[in-house]
Amino acid sequence: MVGSVLKDTLLILSLYNTIMNLSLIAEQFVKDINSKNIVAIASFDNDLELITKIIDFSKKENKEPFFVPINVKQSKLIHSLKQKIVSLNDKEIDAAIEIANQVDYYNNFVKLKTNSFIRDKMISQSALKLFVIVDSKNYVPEINSDVCVEISTFAWQRTIIHLQSFGFAQAIYDTKSEFIKSEIGHYLVKIKLDKNITLDDFEYSIRNIPGVLESGVFLGLADSIYIYDSEKDSLSVRKRED
Repeated sequence: MVGSVLKDTLLILSLYNTIMNLSLIAEQFVKDINSKNIVAIASFDNDLELITKIIDFSKKENKEPFFVPINVKQSKLIHSLKQKIVSLNDKEIDAAIEIANQVDYYNNFVKLKTNSFIRDKMISQSALKLFVIVDSKNYVPEINSDVCVEISTFAWQRTIIHLQSFGFAQAIYDTKSEFIKSEIGHYLVKIKLDKNITLDDFEYSIRNIPGVLESGVFLGLADSIYIYDSEKDSLSVRKRED
């Protein structure tokens, strides 16, 4: 069981280890926003590097975005680069970036690795325009990926038993066989959905499980998709109206 869990964990990590050209992404994002827009970047392995590049390109284009930091690390970086910061309590987001494991042709996407699905969902739903980054190999007609949820550590085994009604569910561990936790300290659980379970049914039904806090399923939220082709080192953009 531990070996199987470790294999699945390494698979999740590998999906995010594709080396993306963040300069291409930052340059395109700056083109897509207006000066003074309020922006947010979801946390991922290279989010600080992407934020830095966005700031650099914004200066070249004479744009002055305001930033909503998602965590302390982002806040410290943005402060150190003397950028303007606003709170989601005070303003809604004009443009946000998310990174996905899979995106389908209907603007749905799934995210497996996160520092907080709660924060991811909050900025995604707040954003007037949501830009989702995905590797070209994972832009698919229909999502067939596993899904992940963020759960409370209280009676977590009981929560997993409830999640088994959707398919095989297990907590995610790191390479040291320790629980992978969100920034807030919650556990992450991966679920291989049964074939008869749709993403819509799953996203609706898990709200009835008290221990489930949020999921990595985002239905119809992507406004523009940044499709990165690692072989060609190129970026294409698919907008909702295309």
